Amino acid sequence: MGGNSSLVLFGQGLLTGMTLTIMLGPVTMIILKYGMQVNRAAGVLAAAGTWASDFVFIFLTFWLTASLTIWTENPSVQFWMYLVSGFSLLILGLMMMRIKKEKVLTGNAGKEYGYVHAFFSGFVVNSLSPFTLFFWLGVAVFLHLQSRLPVFYYSGVMISLAMGDFVKAWFAPILVRGIKGKYIYWVQVGAGILIALSGLYMIGYGYLG
Repeated sequence: MGGNSSLVLFGQGLLTGMTLTIMLGPVTMIILKYGMQVNRAAGVLAAAGTWASDFVFIFLTFWLTASLTIWTENPSVQFWMYLVSGFSLLILGLMMMRIKKEKVLTGNAGKEYGYVHAFFSGFVVNSLSPFTLFFWLGVAVFLHLQSRLPVFYYSGVMISLAMGDFVKAWFAPILVRGIKGKYIYWVQVGAGILIALSGLYMIGYGYLG
């Protein structure tokens, strides 16, 4: 019975991860950005940066759940969390939108950035989102109420995320073959706009929430 319940928990994690990976958000856009502008390896490393960020949040939220939950329930703490994260994402998005069009049209976009930059960008974008903290907090609280090992659920979520993000990074360069440079430029700008809008949303939510 215990084995079956553990498999159920693993399956729940897989479904949760699948739901997360199909969401079109800043994480997806940063993976596509590096996959299209540099290569598959850069896209995968950007994804790996988000996974590393998730592992940090998994560890922190699971072992410090009680104190973190009380801390984040404080309205003033929530306000500043959304404000700081929102402004950070807004600045990051505006910087992405400033790419020079001629770099994209000549095929030089992204070459100035290395793999470390791709990994760091993925880590930062995922870490700056309050959704990441609140999601893993909710998971940690849920798992503390279960009698089964939490590793099954965490494994399911991360396996789904890893597979989904890998597919995005792998197929991003294929998209480039059928897309002209000017459209790739607008993908870059679109990614910046989406991240900037996410920042504005967080700032607004912090004020109104």
